[in-house]
Amino acid sequence: MVASVPARTSTLGLALVALAVVAGPAHAEAPWIAPTVITVPTAWTQPGTAVYASLGGDHRFGTSARATVGYARLVEVDVGGDGLLTSCAPCDGPARAATPAQLATAGWKLAVRPTARLALAGGLRVPLPGGDGRRAAQGFAIGSLRLGPVALHAGASTWASRHRGDDGAEIALAPTTSVRPLVGLEWTPRIYPRTTLGADLQWLPELGPTAATTAARWSFAWGVRYRALPYSAIELAVRHREGDALGDATVMVRLSAVLSARPR
Repeated sequence: MVASVPARTSTLGLALVALAVVAGPAHAEAPWIAPTVITVPTAWTQPGTAVYASLGGDHRFGTSARATVGYARLVEVDVGGDGLLTSCAPCDGPARAATPAQLATAGWKLAVRPTARLALAGGLRVPLPGGDGRRAAQGFAIGSLRLGPVALHAGASTWASRHRGDDGAEIALAPTTSVRPLVGLEWTPRIYPRTTLGADLQWLPELGPTAATTAARWSFAWGVRYRALPYSAIELAVRHREGDALGDATVMVRLSAVLSARPR
């Protein structure tokens, strides 16, 4: 069951990416708007009504897929799956071993734009039914500010998670104990308007074999997004996690596309 849910979301993401590439945009010079820096959500939403689809993988054979529907610059709803969270056993020391916890989730984001340069948003992401009993939900509030070629993102998130430990007992991470900051930075050089460099930092639950080893740990990602077409982009990124050696960083590739229902 665990494999079937990500497989369905990957198929959905691939279909939507292909549809967007074939259909093309309503306006060829429309700006590219991504719902995340790399892994951290932003407060930006798609102009008008649009479908944003992404499909990715990493060098550890992990996969991700997500489809996001935006409406009227106000709300976005998404569904997909990824291995952003991890399980560990053991969780510390030279023998540390962490593996992705592939989870399927659905979420929404509500945003306001006080000015053309500033956006504020809040959202929630919850696990879909199925899987092996590992569950995690996220709530977040984020602000995004554009200053020329630079975009700054800052806010906070909290997680609630539940899974079974080595002894079969249920281990829960309360949202009141996992409130952490969200930070992101994007830079689009004026001489390379299709290229965006980005970096972000957040704290994610790591599901350990005991309650003492289950905690929120930082995750730092950096990379580049190249908008090869006005409606499609490719991303290359590297993610580092707290407790991992430098050689344990994860290299990721992601293809994204937007299908607009109206001129953008």
